[in-house]
Amino acid sequence: MKMEKELPGELNKKLKRVKSSRDNLKECNREKAQQNKKLRDRNVEIAVSRDKWKSRSKELEKELERERNELKLQIEAATQAAAKEKNRADKESERAERLQAENEEVKKKFKMLSA
Repeated sequence: MKMEKELPGELNKKLKRVKSSRDNLKECNREKAQQNKKLRDRNVEIAVSRDKWKSRSKELEKELERERNELKLQIEAATQAAAKEKNRADKESERAERLQAENEEVKKKFKMLSA
């Protein structure tokens, strides 16, 4: 089989089509590379932001736990103070009842002696 010789005009047309196709492919690849770079950069930004928020969240959790512990201690101290105050009030109430009883006895004795 003989290869047909193509005319120079037809070769130029094919060459132009091939070059145009190659240039379009290169441009498309360049755009995709730029888009991929933007996406990678955005991915890095998101990762940095996520790490920042994670560390901030951990800090806040530690602070919250510390404040919870402080509140537990304050509640415990207040409970103990309330229990002490209740005991003191109970003792004062018992003392008042004893004094009232003694006062009633003294009044009875005084009535008996007066009569």
